[in-house]
Amino acid sequence: MIKNHNITYHLNKLSKNFILFVSLFLIINFEISLSFFPIFKTATPSLISVIIYIFIIKLSIKPSYFILFLIGLINDITLGGNLGNTSIFLLLIKFFTESLFFANYLKNSRQDWICFTMIFLSSFSIIFFINVLINLSIPDLSPVFYYVGTSLIIFPIINLSFDFITFITKLLKS
Repeated sequence: MIKNHNITYHLNKLSKNFILFVSLFLIINFEISLSFFPIFKTATPSLISVIIYIFIIKLSIKPSYFILFLIGLINDITLGGNLGNTSIFLLLIKFFTESLFFANYLKNSRQDWICFTMIFLSSFSIIFFINVLINLSIPDLSPVFYYVGTSLIIFPIINLSFDFITFITKLLKS
């Protein structure tokens, strides 16, 4: 009887991780497909960082480091970028979101944007400096600022839509 419960627990855990992997994989592919729109020709916003932040803070769903590493590695192989860049970025987003350093700023749900901005900018800065050190050159800064700006503008839109969906589901349940 106990063995059956143990197997069920592990299958449940595996299925949750698989669904999380597939959903994050679809989100990162949707992010890539946004580059076909003329408005995002120079750089697409980082939707996956927003979704990871919302998963951890609002839904208490914590993707494993292995899943984030694998998603980033698949993305880097698919796009032909520096191998490990996206993986390190996603791992930093998760680490800083779960970190105690930023826990003091989450006393109010209205401070989500400020906290996400600090997490995103610190993660992006580390990745940017790693790229500068690897390539030994500073890239054109206009796409970099466009990427950061659109990612930070997209966050409140996704956050508000998530809050609206949560409000509607709570309203329907009562």
